[in-house]
Amino acid sequence: PMLIVEVVSPGAENRKRDYVDKRAQYERREVPEYWIIDPIQNQVVVLWLTEKGYEETTFKGSETVLSFGFSQWPLTAAQMISADPA
Repeated sequence: PMLIVEVVSPGAENRKRDYVDKRAQYERREVPEYWIIDPIQNQVVVLWLTEKGYEETTFKGSETVLSFGFSQWPLTAAQMISADPA
């Protein structure tokens, strides 16, 4: 896949799985982009693969989520987290 998106569920185990375990797995499999949508922290973390591994940027609130592979992405972090993206 060119992009994997995970939504973090409540609980420490789920958080570790998405932020640590899956990140390492996707990096090893050379997935170009991995997004972590975290409604608990109200943020979207975008990770993109480089020669040194994943680099990351965190987006919150009204910040438009920037993606290397999907440069025309029109949504903000708040819109991605909200049940009503209007």
